[in-house]
Formats: sequence, structure tokens, C-alpha cells
Amino acid sequence: MPEESLPDVCSKLWQLDTNRFERGRDYEIDLDSGKGAKLFSCVNADKLTKSPTYKAFTQLLNNYKSDTSVPEQETALQTDQNRAFLNQCLKTKVMEEALRIVCSRNFVPKAEGNKKAFKEILYNLWFELHPRPSGDGTNRSAFEHVFVGETSGRQIIGFHNWVQLYEEERLGNVVYKGCTPRACGDHVIAINFKWNGMKLNNKYNKNGKTLFVGTSPEFELALYTVCFLAGREETTVTLGNDIVTIVIHIENGQIGACYPKLQGRIQIPESQLRDVPIAMESGESSTPEEDQEIEVQAELARIILEEHRLPVGTESEENATSEQDEEVEDEPETARLIKPGEDDQSPARNDKVRIHHDDRVFLRRSRRHERKATEDPDACCCNCTIL
Repeated sequence: MPEESLPDVCSKLWQLDTNRFERGRDYEIDLDSGKGAKLFSCVNADKLTKSPTYKAFTQLLNNYKSDTSVPEQETALQTDQNRAFLNQCLKTKVMEEALRIVCSRNFVPKAEGNKKAFKEILYNLWFELHPRPSGDGTNRSAFEHVFVGETSGRQIIGFHNWVQLYEEERLGNVVYKGCTPRACGDHVIAINFKWNGMKLNNKYNKNGKTLFVGTSPEFELALYTVCFLAGREETTVTLGNDIVTIVIHIENGQIGACYPKLQGRIQIPESQLRDVPIAMESGESSTPEEDQEIEVQAELARIILEEHRLPVGTESEENATSEQDEEVEDEPETARLIKPGEDDQSPARNDKVRIHHDDRVFLRRSRRHERKATEDPDACCCNCTIL
């Protein structure tokens, strides 16, 4: 069987992230909030404190000094907390899939006990202290830089995790300063903020600091680890409605920085929405012919989605180092869904809802939406919304 492509692997990890927070259900953010307003208007705190991986993750956030000039020293308690977090992650489906992938590619031995070997790889990559890429003689861990954040010369470096952002905003340490709309998607945001009075380096963060929002700690850990072990510094993949490049800075054989960057969004103009039949309510059955029709209509919907993948217009940016990284949500794609009416004659039309499509459909095709010349430079040949 041919080896799965890295984008396919990333999509599979995304699909297995059942612990993800969903906007409107588990959290809400106001990207357009005014001066002094908070980014997070509500978060399911119960889920944060009771979900094993989130609970173990938040216990690690206060174990570091943000100032890069202060040497980090790991205590026995911190080591235990780090390993407890990894133990919880390794129990999840998304990390089990990551283990399968790294074993299939011989990143860890294909033998009994490979989970233990994988755990040691994870610990070394994320929690062991390594010389800072800047060469200033100090040490830091990849976990601290990516998930917690650091400060240097009164500027923020790293800090690419939404849970840390929420916790610090809740404590009054983060002040939200706005977003770059074109660089925000459903689960990727690009924002500007201050942290304990420190600000972003705008030279290397032209779109603001980009990070996933809602994704679970185990998903991000698995995603970044697999991409790093594959030796890929950039991997573009469709995750939900977002076309995202996963950026991995590799410094001296170690993880320098990791973050997502939005490349485009899937958006369908109102005129292109299709009626897609859906299966009956739980407990009801459908005929083979109805099942086949559903498959055909779903495939048509996926093709429509693909044809309206729109690139995000971005400025040309200078290359950034791992400690001076720059980064990158919108309305989800929708389709009209028809559910058979009770009389089985005329269907009852539902409201528009999200359509859950198979990301791999997009990865298998190379066609992209091409714009044709029009009199209006901001208009598109098919009247879709230019982002």
C-alpha cells in the first residue's frame, strides 16, 4: 500500500480531534471587539478543567519564566507534570494515529513498547532544554516557546496557543489589539495583542501572531511532531474550511517554532448553493438507491466547495527566524440540506447548515479556482466574494 502523503496525514489527525472546542458551542470570540474589549467572550471552563488533556496542559503554563534572559531550570515536579501531560495525550485517538504514522515511517521502532519510545521522543523534542537558536548561551524548550510564549527585548516571541492566550487574557495579562481579517479562518486567527506590556515585533508579524483556536493540545502536539519528524518546514493542507500551511522552523535538529498560516478559505456564493439530501433521523432507514443519491449529491457539493477555494491576498513578507515568526477564520461553507417530509412526497427544507466534507477530496485534485478578467478588478468571474 502506498505511503500516505503528509497532507493526508494532517487531515486524518484533524478528523480525529474529537476533543476540539467548537465556536458557538464551547467558546465565542469577538475578533472585531473595540479598544479594551476582550477577544474571548466566553469559554467552556468546565471542559477546560475536566478534560484530561486540557487539565494536564494548563498545569504546565505557569512553569516557565517568559524573559529569555532568565535561565530555565526544570524541577522534579515539573518533570512529573510534563510526563503526566504526555501520558494523557497518548490515550487519545489523535495521538494514537500519530504513533501509527511515526511507526509506519520508521521514526520509532516497530516493536512492542514503541509507545514508550514515542513518549521519549516527544519528551526530548518538546520538554528537554536545548540551546536557544539565537545563540545567546541560554536554553529553552520547544514547548515553552510554542505553547507558552517568551519575551525578549520587550517583545513577544513564540506564543502560538489559544488556551494560553485565553488564560492570560482572563488573568488580565493579555490586552487584545485587533486582528487581520483576511488572515483569519474558522480555526486559525491572526491577531495583535500585548502581553504583560510587551508587544509583537511588527517587522516579523505583519499579519499579527497566528495560532489555532479551539484545537486540542493533543492535536497540535501530534500535528507539529509528525511534520517535524517528516522533515517538512512547510506543509499545506485543508483543515475544515481553512487551507492552512503548517510552518515548522527546524533549528540545529530541534524544533525552533511551529504555527499555522492561513493560505485560503473555502467559500460558496449564495447562487452556487446546492440542495443535498441527507439521511433520515436516527432510527429510520433509507433504501440503497437513496444512499447512492446521497453519495452523488455529497460529491457534487464537495466539487462546488473545491471550485470556490479562494486564496488569501497577502503581502510579500520577509523571512522570519524561529524566534521572530509571523502568522495567520471566516464563514463556514454551507449547503442547503433536504430532509424527507413526513408524507414522503414533498421534502421539508431545512435551514442552511455546515456541510462536513472529506478534506482528502481537495488534496487529490489539483484544480484551483481561476479568476478571469473583468472590468472591476475586485470582482470575480463567478460573482463569488473576494476576500
